[in-house]
Amino acid sequence: MSPIEILYEDDDILVCVKPAGVAVQSRNVTIPDMETALRSQIIRSGKFKNKSTTLHVIHRLDQPVEGILVFGRTKKAAASLSTQVHDGGAMDKHYLAVICGSFPEDQRQGELCDYMYRDAASKSAVIVDSSDVDAGKIPEDAKKSTLTYRVVSQKDISDISVNNVVDFATDKDSSAEEISLVDIHLHTGRFHQIRAQFSHAGHPLLGDRRYCTADSDELSARLRVKNVALCAYRLSFDHPSTGKRMEFTIEPKGEIFGEFTNE
Repeated sequence: MSPIEILYEDDDILVCVKPAGVAVQSRNVTIPDMETALRSQIIRSGKFKNKSTTLHVIHRLDQPVEGILVFGRTKKAAASLSTQVHDGGAMDKHYLAVICGSFPEDQRQGELCDYMYRDAASKSAVIVDSSDVDAGKIPEDAKKSTLTYRVVSQKDISDISVNNVVDFATDKDSSAEEISLVDIHLHTGRFHQIRAQFSHAGHPLLGDRRYCTADSDELSARLRVKNVALCAYRLSFDHPSTGKRMEFTIEPKGEIFGEFTNE
C-alpha cells in the first residue's frame, strides 16, 4: 500500500486523504485499512511532528469512496471533533460525484430530503417511500436525511475518452446517455446517504454496485469506473484546541473526474 497523503498534523489532529478501495477500519488483519496504515507510517516515517500512534476515528468514508478524513490524536480532541460531526455541528463536508443522467435547467441546483434507515440484513440504506412519509408511517429507526447539490457540468458519454464501447443504444432516453458532475453539501451524515439518495432520485452514482440500476451498472462498465465516483473533496471544522477554523481541499483522483477537469 502506498504512503497515505498527509494534509496536516499536530498534537491534536491528523488530516489525510483516504484512497478509494481502502477501508477506514477493518476487522480482518490481512486487509489494509487507514487506521493500521497510518500507525505504521507514523512509526516508519521521520516526518511526523507527533510520534504518537494513538488515532481516534471521528467519521468514516465508504470503502470505495476517496476523500479527506480527520483523526483525533487525544481523547479530548476526539470528543470535540465528534461533537462537530453531529447534525448541525461545525464540521462541514462537501463532495464531488459523477452520476448517471442529466438534469433539466430548473433542477440543476436543489435539495434532496428523505427519511432513511439502515437495513441490517442487506447492509444497505433504505429510503422510506414518500407516500408513507405523507401518511405518517415512518419507521422508528428512520432519520431525516438532507443534502443540497449543484450540477457543475454535464457531458455526453460519447465524448468520454475512457469510453470502451463502439455502439451506443439508440432506443434509450437521451438523458441516460449523459453523465453529470455534481457538487454536494452534506447536511446530515447517514449511512450511504449520498449514494442512496441520488439513486432514489433516479441518478445512481457511477461505479456504485450496491445502489445501481441495470442501466447505471452497464454504463459504469462501459466507462470502466470501478470505484464509486464520489470524493469527499472539502472538509472544514473548528480546531479542537485553538478553535481556529480549519479547511482542507483536494482534487479527486478518480479517472472519470478528469473528464470534467480537462474540459
